[in-house]
Amino acid sequence: MRIRLQQVALCGSDMPDYHGVAPEYPLLPGGSGHEGIGIVEACPSGTYEVGETVLLWGFDRDNGLFQESVLTHDAGLLRMPAEEPVEKVLMSQLLGTVIRPFRKISQIINQHVVVIGQGPTGQLFDSTLRNLGARSIVAVDPLDYRLEVGRRSGATHTLNPDRDDIVEAVREITGGDMADIVVEAVGDADTYRLAADLTRRNGTVIGFGVPDKGGHEGEVQLPLLHMQRREIRLIMTVNAGDNPYDDYATALDWICQGRIDVSHLITHILPFDQIQAAFDLFADRPVGERAVKVVLQY
Repeated sequence: MRIRLQQVALCGSDMPDYHGVAPEYPLLPGGSGHEGIGIVEACPSGTYEVGETVLLWGFDRDNGLFQESVLTHDAGLLRMPAEEPVEKVLMSQLLGTVIRPFRKISQIINQHVVVIGQGPTGQLFDSTLRNLGARSIVAVDPLDYRLEVGRRSGATHTLNPDRDDIVEAVREITGGDMADIVVEAVGDADTYRLAADLTRRNGTVIGFGVPDKGGHEGEVQLPLLHMQRREIRLIMTVNAGDNPYDDYATALDWICQGRIDVSHLITHILPFDQIQAAFDLFADRPVGERAVKVVLQY
């Protein structure tokens, strides 16, 4: 079937390709975009009506969604409600990937959680943790405007590493216990080290941040001896699992029910012919632009 794209969002997992450290680099034309919404133009199977709006997941294709139209199979789509704004339901894909790791953790209610990185993913972790009943949600980011957005997304505390002693602050917030769970949503060696330092014995680090710099294939050094001695569990996660549409459907329900507010996360919508400017904005994060989620409009 053929889909005409309406909007495609830039994602942190596009950055390894952008910086040339991903193993599949260089990409085919149209790569790597994978967070897309489009309109059905043709569906020979009849599963979808022409004109319906659908969510696409670009990772199940040989190339991505940075192109005007794509061919795909009808099993790789999620029907979107016609009454909801496109930019709102577009966030179902990213939120679905955020929901995924919590299927692997038995207890969130009353837990102390730190979220390192307050880009789009970190913001959705804040909101999801609030939805799941975390006791404290500590947002960490060097950009103050992102910490402001984090408060709206659900963070109970915000810390800036340029002026705050993060370890001591988390110790105080948790009454000396340190965090039960730390979400690493950056992908750098320094932030993984910080995540380990903030996690209590027998706690959990969720590794979501995508390494987009460094050596071959974005290699990042981990403090494994420290983590082993403290028996810290490391859960690595990047997408929504073997059947991602289960988590995307859950995310769509949460958004449409108003359980997760995504209205403040899309800060920039640029035309498709300005894709280079969009990547520069998303990758460089100039403070004056206050960029969080950047979307291409077709």
